[in-house]
Amino acid sequence: MKILVLGGDGFCGWPTSLHLSAQGHDVAIVDNLSRRKIDVELECDSLTPIRPLGERLRAWKELTGKQIEFHNLDVASNYQRL
Repeated sequence: MKILVLGGDGFCGWPTSLHLSAQGHDVAIVDNLSRRKIDVELECDSLTPIRPLGERLRAWKELTGKQIEFHNLDVASNYQRL
């Protein structure tokens, strides 16, 4: 099944994406990375260090052979692209 996970870089979205991919689903993440941009603007780091999404996606593919697509997209302002 093809599954789109909105907010897939987040606390709930990332493990959900991994679980669904591990179950054999074709997973794609949509996220605008706004939380990461806020950290940069405020010049602060997350309390829990989180590796960049691209790095985690590459590690997942290396470990499992399964690919999760990523689309950098703000669904609130670019609904047509969704």
